Amino acid sequence: MNQKLFTALILLSALLAIGADFFNFQVLFFVFKPLTTILIGSLTFLFSAHIYNNYRGRIQWGLFFCLIGDVLLLFPSFFVFGLSAFLIAHLFFIAAFKSQQGWQWPPKTGLILVLFAALVLVLTAPQLGTLFVPVILYMTVIVLMSWQGIALRLNADKPSFKAIGGAVSLFLISDALIALDKFYQSFAGSGILILSTYWVAIFLLAHSCTKKEAV
Repeated sequence: MNQKLFTALILLSALLAIGADFFNFQVLFFVFKPLTTILIGSLTFLFSAHIYNNYRGRIQWGLFFCLIGDVLLLFPSFFVFGLSAFLIAHLFFIAAFKSQQGWQWPPKTGLILVLFAALVLVLTAPQLGTLFVPVILYMTVIVLMSWQGIALRLNADKPSFKAIGGAVSLFLISDALIALDKFYQSFAGSGILILSTYWVAIFLLAHSCTKKEAV
């Protein structure tokens, strides 16, 4: 199977998962949500570039913990455990970005990210209760991940890293939508927006490790 056909398979799985979520077909959603993430992660194995080994390996571990988080978040009572899995995923993504550029701190990027996270926190804080500290910790890590990812994009001299800024930004937006929908104001179509931004984000991360992208 070539990479374009495999990408079409990922898209089909994602659309089935989103449709199952929208129409509340729980069994199908429980199948196609993790399956979509598995297929995205498989890109890094089936179409591996065989270079940037430190980068690719850390992205693969990050995607693995995203899969664990996906499964755990299927069960509302496991929310904190799912959050923890995604936090670990972000630490692996940070390590991947750092392996290519060291630590980079573009100030304007950091300011925008911190203001965005602060706005989400102000809106959701009254409803967080005992989750306040875990959410603060998670937000700190994802802001750091986004900061380093955007910095890698700004400093990138390899085509494989050109989409990283978009990937981390979409990941941040997806998580912000989850927080707002869960702790501020639920809104129609939230599942479509959350899932689509999340899967595009991790697809771009996985795609940065593939043969087509690496030069």
